[in-house]
Amino acid sequence: MLAELAEIGMDLAREVGRQALDQSAEAPSAADLALTFSRVARAVRQTVAPEARLAEDSRKDRAERAALSVADRWRSARRKRQVREIVGEVIEVEADGDYDADRLLAERDERLEDGDEEADFADRPIGELVARICRDLNIIPDWSLFEDADWAIEEARARPPGSPFAAESSGSGNPDETPSDPPWPTHHPPRNGSSH
Repeated sequence: MLAELAEIGMDLAREVGRQALDQSAEAPSAADLALTFSRVARAVRQTVAPEARLAEDSRKDRAERAALSVADRWRSARRKRQVREIVGEVIEVEADGDYDADRLLAERDERLEDGDEEADFADRPIGELVARICRDLNIIPDWSLFEDADWAIEEARARPPGSPFAAESSGSGNPDETPSDPPWPTHHPPRNGSSH
């Protein structure tokens, strides 16, 4: 609409310019034409200015979204590497010998390569992401392994929703205790498909 208004204003300005060059007796006086041209030019400037501001705002918004998207992708990739290492540590402890460690590591990598969860890796707590993958792999993390890790200390302090460190314990103040509704299985399921 602004572009159309600007075009109409330019058409009027052209018409005023044409009339100024017209030497016929019916042509308005030079003073009238100057006043009309001044008003039309001002209207065109006032129409074009918001259009230019809108275009600039749109360009800035796109740039900010692109920058945010790059930042989110970088954060997601960094956190995926961190989750890969943590789940690898859990697998190393949980897999007795190497009977299923390779399979579990391959399944871990397959889950981490899923691009549908990029946003989760950018903003979900590390503990929640680790618990989710471990649950999918049917392994139970020993959270005490990570009590000195910076990410675990931060989650124990901030208690973000979804983190295994977020649930209030039964009064001991120990974030390593299993919450009442944990994000991981409460028993070891059989790994080979048979019951114990």
